[in-house]
Amino acid sequence: MKQVLAPLALILLLFVGFGCETENPVEEIMETDTTGTLRGDVQSIDGVRIQVRLLKDGQLVKQIETQASYEIGAIEAGNYTLQISAKGYETEEIPVTVIAEEVVSLDKVTLVALKTPVSHLSGVLTNETTGEALGGVSLQLTDNAGNVYETLTTAAGVFTFENLPVQQSMALMIAHAGYEDKEVAVEPIPADETLELTVKLTPLPEVEQLPPGQGLSIGTQAPDFALPDGNGKAHALADYIPDKNVVLVFYRGGW
Repeated sequence: MKQVLAPLALILLLFVGFGCETENPVEEIMETDTTGTLRGDVQSIDGVRIQVRLLKDGQLVKQIETQASYEIGAIEAGNYTLQISAKGYETEEIPVTVIAEEVVSLDKVTLVALKTPVSHLSGVLTNETTGEALGGVSLQLTDNAGNVYETLTTAAGVFTFENLPVQQSMALMIAHAGYEDKEVAVEPIPADETLELTVKLTPLPEVEQLPPGQGLSIGTQAPDFALPDGNGKAHALADYIPDKNVVLVFYRGGW
């Protein structure tokens, strides 16, 4: 009898072992890339650099400079506008769709020379304290008619605005994390000329970090809130910040 039970026990153990493997299969997690690439060509123009900008819902996302071919990678899948421009040439805008894990090749673009006179603006953006070039900073230029032009600084801090109105004053706005906002008045620029600027941003002071429970540090951003006064009327901090200094006092009563 023992000789019969031994083979049966072995078969039962093997069956249980295989069953355990099927109850807990090993799942492989496949990571997918949600970004794609745009690639194309522009008819080269002797002595002229070409700006290729990518916009999402009107906001500048990426920008490169080229003389002919261009490739922009690591773009989140979706719909964009590709803007191609050069000094003295009409800006070409192309709607594009970026597809995840694919390279989208675009038709070759030939820019057309402008018939009206234009001006240009370029410069360098640096840290006022260290002199370090500030790359990847968004700059906005607004003319008297309310038209807004946007660009990004290169790794060397260089920025360029091409094909601007002639003989018109403008305002250059710069808002960058960790620095004071800055506005620069731009004097009217004659036709076919380029105004060169050197712009320096002032770093914000570092916030002193206090131990937990010791209160807010100097320079800490106040949260937006609303509190009632003695008559029950609500007052929001946002209603006073734009043009008033705010002092918050808690009155505990006269007990």
